[in-house]
Amino acid sequence: MSSEISGIHQGGLVARYRKHMNMSQQDLADAMHVSLRTVQRLEKEAVIEDLNRRRFLVALLGIPATYMGLNIQQQAIDEALFLFNDDPMTFLEDMVANRWKTHLMGGPLSASQGLERFVKEVETFSQKMQGKQWHHRAHVQLCMVYQLWASVAGDMMLYDKSRFFYQKAFSVAKELNDVELMASIRVREGVLFMRKEEPLKAITHLQNALELVNGQGLYHLRGNTLAMLSEAYAKSNQSQACWRSVGLAENALQQRSQVKERNYRIFSPSLVAAHKGVDALLLRDYDRAIALIDKGLKTYNPTLTPGRARLLARKAEAYYGKREIEDCCLIAHEALDLAKAVGASNTITRLQNLHVSLSQSPWKKEPGVIHLGIALTADTQ
Repeated sequence: MSSEISGIHQGGLVARYRKHMNMSQQDLADAMHVSLRTVQRLEKEAVIEDLNRRRFLVALLGIPATYMGLNIQQQAIDEALFLFNDDPMTFLEDMVANRWKTHLMGGPLSASQGLERFVKEVETFSQKMQGKQWHHRAHVQLCMVYQLWASVAGDMMLYDKSRFFYQKAFSVAKELNDVELMASIRVREGVLFMRKEEPLKAITHLQNALELVNGQGLYHLRGNTLAMLSEAYAKSNQSQACWRSVGLAENALQQRSQVKERNYRIFSPSLVAAHKGVDALLLRDYDRAIALIDKGLKTYNPTLTPGRARLLARKAEAYYGKREIEDCCLIAHEALDLAKAVGASNTITRLQNLHVSLSQSPWKKEPGVIHLGIALTADTQ
């Protein structure tokens, strides 16, 4: 079925929204990880045939999904391109969901585009809904965009800013008395402490998240929390607690619930396998780590580029642990290319730390080590 609706020129719509956000064609090309020529051609297309590309543009530029031929059966097109549609609450929820998808797929580089403006718009909308019928739903979305901003800041290693917005998010969640939102914030704070090499603080936050979701039927969030907790235990060298936690996460894969979760935490068999691999790496079982990370990568969603880059960086570390330097450098290069494409500062820093270890090792003059150093230096220039 054609995605062209009511004579709207989708390429022209992309150009209008791009200019509205003060983005050049090159800016848009960089955000989409395509060439300038591709963007120039795309803006001439009446109908953008690639469905995933349309979804990405909706999330990145804030174009109403309906105008891009998404969910066109639900309602007619509003005449004003930059106004909410007839159901502003549903529109807002869709936009927040698309923003989260952009973050998970394109990383902080894409998710940060226009994010500050978007958060302010959600704040304004939520303020207008005080005491009205959409109060709760609007504030749920406000909480989720604060979490998004905190997650993006954390990925960019802006840890103070990240903590600030997690605190704002938790205040909203607490006001709503929303257990799921409070737990999802605690999990993300735990991840932040892991990145800051503070696993004991991470354990405290993750255990608090488990207490909050206990008996709530939030199996997806519970399983993700258990997987993260296993890594925190491994990082603090608590091997028994680590394997017990990841075992409980595997059990959670078998549980199903009618509760529709809103937390955007990823939980799947591939994620659990990958976490087991990272746990093995942290506990210095390098052969097992590589086998498990590979198992996770085989079925890992290929569109989740930031997560894939992190796992490849971990795999490179495992090869370094085995003293297999050529494989270590090859995998590190692959991870670096992905991390650079999405602006994943955490992963780039991890690879820089790996190169420091390599450059201080007996293999510092190996071609792979030298080339990795050149690639990392080019990234910082």
